[in-house]
Amino acid sequence: MDKRLAGVLAAAALAVSACSNGSTATSFVPGGGASTSGSVPTAPSSTPTAAAGLKAFTFPSSIKVEFQTPLPATEPERSAVIAYENYVDSMWYAVYTLGKNKAYQKYTSGNALSFAKQIIAEFKAGRYQLKGTVVYSDITVPNVFGTSGVVVSSCFNDSGLQMVNPGNGRPAGNIINSKYTHSQEQAAAGKQANGSWWIVHTDFYPAASGGSAGVCAS
Repeated sequence: MDKRLAGVLAAAALAVSACSNGSTATSFVPGGGASTSGSVPTAPSSTPTAAAGLKAFTFPSSIKVEFQTPLPATEPERSAVIAYENYVDSMWYAVYTLGKNKAYQKYTSGNALSFAKQIIAEFKAGRYQLKGTVVYSDITVPNVFGTSGVVVSSCFNDSGLQMVNPGNGRPAGNIINSKYTHSQEQAAAGKQANGSWWIVHTDFYPAASGGSAGVCAS
């Protein structure tokens, strides 16, 4: 893990614990997706029950946000990864709704919030449509700082996701700079005073840069 992120997480954990409760689009370079409240309703016994704390965001069939790694069984890793998935889902849902759905603001702060807002603003400005599949895999928790700070690491692949012009349905450019199409996201998760978790900082490392990000090359 990048030492900068460890430092950010340590500081963020302290801060969080003190809290109370068309033209071609430009590509965003990372800095470094219904129900919007309450628990997911209990599913019928014939289907898997959603994990407590995971929020449901109903995307159309043309958009898929895939998490390919099971949730951790132990705490605080499990809560932190749930917070990460809520951050991811709510961000893409806000992009899909062109900013109308603001649930993402409950799951993010710091530069993670800035990252989400910039993508949302770009889609809103061009009235672009979101289509395709984004995949998050090899999700791990490489660092735990006490009971209120965790680093969540995930492979990010948006090669199947598109920003589309609303008029002609043609691609309007990269959602994220192509350098980061296959990359590793390291997200700092912090526990708030009310017991909930959110993502307070995020950094992306291209798979081509090697190191721990090398596992995300495909």
